[in-house]
Amino acid sequence: MPSKKSTAAAKSAHRPKSILFHSDASDPDMLYFSRFTAFDPYFAFSIGKKKIAIAPDMEANRMAEESCFDEILLLSEIRDGAAKRFKLPAGQIPDSCQLVRHIAALHRISGFTVAPRFPAGLAFELRDAGIHIDIAPADGIFPQRLIKTPDEVEALRKGNRASAAGFRAVAKTLAESKIKRGQLVHDGKILTSQRLHEIISIAALAEGAVALHTIAAGGDQACDCHNAGSGPIRAGELIVVDIFPQRPSDGYWGDMTRTFLKGKASDGQKRLVRTVKKAHAMTLDMIKPGVVGSKVHHAVEDFFTAEGYETSRAKGDMKGFFHSLGHGVGLQVHEAPNIGLKGTWRFKKGMVVTTEPGLYYRGLGGVRIEDMLHLVPGGNEPISKAPYKWQFA
Repeated sequence: MPSKKSTAAAKSAHRPKSILFHSDASDPDMLYFSRFTAFDPYFAFSIGKKKIAIAPDMEANRMAEESCFDEILLLSEIRDGAAKRFKLPAGQIPDSCQLVRHIAALHRISGFTVAPRFPAGLAFELRDAGIHIDIAPADGIFPQRLIKTPDEVEALRKGNRASAAGFRAVAKTLAESKIKRGQLVHDGKILTSQRLHEIISIAALAEGAVALHTIAAGGDQACDCHNAGSGPIRAGELIVVDIFPQRPSDGYWGDMTRTFLKGKASDGQKRLVRTVKKAHAMTLDMIKPGVVGSKVHHAVEDFFTAEGYETSRAKGDMKGFFHSLGHGVGLQVHEAPNIGLKGTWRFKKGMVVTTEPGLYYRGLGGVRIEDMLHLVPGGNEPISKAPYKWQFA
C-alpha cells in the first residue's frame, strides 16, 4: 500500500498547472484575469478555477471591492511565512522566488504556466529552484480573449465614443480655421499637428478616455502610417487622423481613423479618398463569421490594383496599400486576430476587429478610413460611428 506522502505527491503531479502572474494592470492578460487596476506589480495565481491575489496590505481593501479575485492574501503574511520556511535572518525580506516557492509549497503546486510577458529572470530562478514553468504560446495565456462578451463590446463602444468626440473637435477646428499664406490659422495661431493632438486629447478625456500617441499627420507625413505628425497643417493637404484612446476605468480601447482636408482638394485627392471609401464599404459587406481573414485583405488589394493604385513594399519605397487591413481590439489596441496577407484563420462570432484600408503616395498624400466591427451571425455590427465628411472649405 502506498504511503500517504506518496499518494499526496501523485495527486500533486496530476494537478493542472496553475497560472502565475507578476505584473500590474499594464499587462492585458493580468487585467483580464483580475479586472483590477494596479499601479505596481503584484503576484496573482490560480488553482483550478479559483483566482488568488497576494495583495500589498495598502491595496487589500480596494482589491476586495474592485477585483474579481476569489481570495486575497496579504503580502505581509506571505512574506512572514516565506521567511520562516527559508529560515531567513531577522529583518530580511524574502525575494520574489522565495515568495513563489512558499506559495507553491502551501498549495502543493508543482508548476506554473506564465504569459510571455512574465519576468524572464524570475522564470529562470523558479526553474532552477525546481518549479516547472511553462510559457504560454505567443497568442496569449487566455485565447478566450479573442471572443468578446457583451460587456466588453459595450466598453469598446464607449472607447469609440471618445474617438468620435475627437473627430468632432477636429472637424470644428478645421471649419473655424482660416487659410493664410497656405497655412491654417485657428484662434490667431498657426494650426499644427501638435495642437490637434491637444484638442483631441481634451475631447477624449471628456468622454472618459485617454488619447496618447494620436496621429494627426498631413501631407507626406501621413505616408508613414504611424507618424504622429508635427508642424503646421497646410491648406490643401490630406490629413490622416487616427484616434485610439484607452478607458482607464476598464482598460478597453477605441480605434478609429478619418481623413480630412481644409481648402480645395485636387482631382487626384478626391479620387484617392473616393477609392478608399469604396474599399472600406466593401469590407463591411465581406467581414462576417466563417470568412477567411486574409481573403478580405487580398480582395481590397486587388480592388486597389484594378483602380490603378499599385502597392510596393520595397524597403524604403513603400506605397499603396502596404499595411494589414485590420486587427483585433480589446485590452490591447492591437491584438489578435491580424487581418493581413497571410493566414487561414476564419472570422468567428463575437470577435471585434477593425477595418482600415488605406492608400499612401508621397506627393499626393495618404488616406485611411477605420471603423471597429463586432462579428454577429451573418455579418457584423459597427461599434464605432463618426461622419466621413472630409473636406472643409
